[in-house]
Amino acid sequence: MRPRRSVPVLAAAVLLLGAAAPGAPAEPAAEIGAAVTTERWTVTLLTGDRVDVHQRGDEVLTQVRPGVGREHIRFQRRRVGDRIHVVPSDALTLLGTGRLDPRLFDVSGLIDLGYDDARADLPLLVQGPEPRTALAGADSRVTRRLTSLDTTVVRQPKASTGELWRSLTQSQPSTDGARTLRAGVQRVWLDGRRQALLDQSVPQIGAPEAWAAGYTGQGTKVAVLDTGIDATHPDFAGQLGEVRNFSAAPDANDTVGHGTHVASTIAGTGAASTGQYTGVAPDATLLIGKVCESESCADSAILAGMDWAARAGADVVNLSLGGTDGPEIDPLEQAVNDLTAAYGTLFVIAAGNDGADETIGSPGSADAALTVGAVDKSDQLADFSSRGPRVGDT
Repeated sequence: MRPRRSVPVLAAAVLLLGAAAPGAPAEPAAEIGAAVTTERWTVTLLTGDRVDVHQRGDEVLTQVRPGVGREHIRFQRRRVGDRIHVVPSDALTLLGTGRLDPRLFDVSGLIDLGYDDARADLPLLVQGPEPRTALAGADSRVTRRLTSLDTTVVRQPKASTGELWRSLTQSQPSTDGARTLRAGVQRVWLDGRRQALLDQSVPQIGAPEAWAAGYTGQGTKVAVLDTGIDATHPDFAGQLGEVRNFSAAPDANDTVGHGTHVASTIAGTGAASTGQYTGVAPDATLLIGKVCESESCADSAILAGMDWAARAGADVVNLSLGGTDGPEIDPLEQAVNDLTAAYGTLFVIAAGNDGADETIGSPGSADAALTVGAVDKSDQLADFSSRGPRVGDT
């Protein structure tokens, strides 16, 4: 059994406006958790070190195999909630200063995302004005450059992650093996994945009254970053501006219906239902960015969609998606803040549906986000709705 998933499913947000040497036997196994079935995984870290995870009955054991030339490195193994983290000593300073994404050393999370060694590469986001020099010589494959966000999307072969670590970082003088990022590199994040889900009621939020007062979305551009669109649906005739695909899918067609549902809630004309299912802003123009192949969405695709929507002049960007927030600034939170400041774009984002205090999901946790929770039919806070304070605000 894989370590228990902890990525929450979010509701919609809709708004008008030290170890063994390489090749030697691994260090003694350490019990760090509980399990039900017997499974094995190997996870290659950004540093080139490998962690073997053996789940056997009620025990979860880990063995760390340092990368080539890293026999002297010590490893900190710990649990954070239900997560197993393995952190090399030479990455601790960069983690402490927020220059490295903690998810890069969250072994349980990497397995959960399918980023263990069953996958041949490690998906990364490298922020910096000119990271290509630091990426040279490590067989890194650059798949996208997000110029507005100074971010490069990288697919790093697992076999050469050690070379990438040495290329991205350098030793700090007079330190105990600590490393710093090279010039041109500001941060390194995991290219993680988010989840999507929604349920929203147009009449309940007072849309008919807004229409009567003349507020129908006329002249407003609303970008929907989601699972794509059924562009043939009658409710979207004349509503669609630009449609773009940023996902790994072959086109922007919506194969699961989520993005079509969100877009219809925002600006559907109601033509197919004789007006019964008219959206909140039926005169708005929709910009559609497919960032999710299904209900799972890569961070890099979401970032590309956010960058495009802001530069395309969207007044509002709807993100009915998200994932677990941490105390650090993650790439999507950073993008919400940066693009809002640069373009004046309003990012409307789902709060989440974890149903407890301090469970606001990311990127709804960004300072600049307008984050929307859920209410029940009586306009009371829904039991499942996430709510604040944000992680780290208490």
